[in-house]
Amino acid sequence: MTGLYALYKMRELGFSVQVLDEATGVGGTWYWNRYPGCRFDSESYSYGYSFSEELLQEWDWKEHYSGQPENERYLNYVADKFDLRKDIRFKTRVKSATFVDDENVWHIEGIDGYRV
Repeated sequence: MTGLYALYKMRELGFSVQVLDEATGVGGTWYWNRYPGCRFDSESYSYGYSFSEELLQEWDWKEHYSGQPENERYLNYVADKFDLRKDIRFKTRVKSATFVDDENVWHIEGIDGYRV
């Protein structure tokens, strides 16, 4: 959840951002953890992104402690609503990340050879 928010916020601040994710879809822990009974440990509304009043009004949590499928649906909804996927490169595992002081930039390399 923090990854999508970080992407949203950095865009809002005017940064050029690219997220690298090993998964094939958004969701972080809610993408990877699909075991029976996987759910929020706090009330669902407390996990809703508060940066958008419109989003808070649009999404209707079905359970007080929603399970993994609904949590993942919510994160996909957010990614689509704010067009976040265009700045996410899926199926990319990071091999190294090096900050270059004189360029004030990160050089990232994926295990597949992808560089940014």
